[in-house]
Amino acid sequence: MRIHHVLPYDLSQPGGVQTHTVALSRALIELGHESEVFAPSQPLRVALGGTRADLTLHRRDLLELRSFLKRPHDILHIQEPMLPLSGPLSLLHPGSAPTVATLHSAEPVAGRFYRWTRPLSRMLLNRASALICASELSRRTAAHAISPTSHQIFPCIDLQSFRRVQRDPEPRTILFLGRDEPRKGLSVLVEAMGRLADARLVVAGPVSAATRSTSDSRITFLGPVPHQQIPGLLASATCVAVPSLGGEALGLVLIEAMAAGVPVAASDIDAYRIASDGGRAALLSTPGDAGALADNLERLLSDGACRDELVRNGREAAERFDARAIAEQHVHLYRSLQ
Repeated sequence: MRIHHVLPYDLSQPGGVQTHTVALSRALIELGHESEVFAPSQPLRVALGGTRADLTLHRRDLLELRSFLKRPHDILHIQEPMLPLSGPLSLLHPGSAPTVATLHSAEPVAGRFYRWTRPLSRMLLNRASALICASELSRRTAAHAISPTSHQIFPCIDLQSFRRVQRDPEPRTILFLGRDEPRKGLSVLVEAMGRLADARLVVAGPVSAATRSTSDSRITFLGPVPHQQIPGLLASATCVAVPSLGGEALGLVLIEAMAAGVPVAASDIDAYRIASDGGRAALLSTPGDAGALADNLERLLSDGACRDELVRNGREAAERFDARAIAEQHVHLYRSLQ
């Protein structure tokens, strides 16, 4: 089959939807299919409910999208189909191939958006041949707001690239991977660092000038990091902190850390409970509680037995998100539509 993916986000920027789409496309190719991805090169980035969204508005990107949609394909697969303009334009494209749409987002932001745009969302998504939700949380959000019928297929990572990591952790080193957005909880982690003795924090991802101006010399800001460098960063960390405050549908950063054999301290939110197999594969604490996060991080930094148990459980939990297995689930759905 020839599968064309439409992605609303810039592939040069970090993000779980980008990670999933690239891993899925590569796995489909390994299974013998043709797979291509369209992504905007000049998206407009806007704030949306505590996160940032890329909007495909540049004329050149829209012309390239139209050309991409006209090329022969057997399946058109749209990631985050409601984000302007790439998603709606792709759904409205008068092609004959089946269209699959995947919703990644969950409450509260996605739920409010879907409810505000319910008539338009339903009209557009009714044009899709099948609707996928990336987790039970995104499925629940979609069911309440726009569509009770969907398939639930997890997003994926290239498990092998993280399994191959040769661990060589630096002493008492905590890694944070992601964007400096309020809901990602980086400020909570910085506060928690004040309660940890002789610990070092490495922040990989774009951060604000205010965050970078912190006076704590134990914090290193790397800035944006190419995704191919993430396995190496994980290899050098004692543990990973994922302190999000909410609004997550799953949490691929947590899953990548587990796959690489790195223990995780994360927020006790529904998405991370799903990713960590009910908390078996990570230490979870109340979102926004810097003291509880610091306690869990100190346990990971100093308790080897705890780390070893979480590593074993984490590797097992990460198996559910293997790109090849997830690609096979997609192929089964694609074929059912032809």
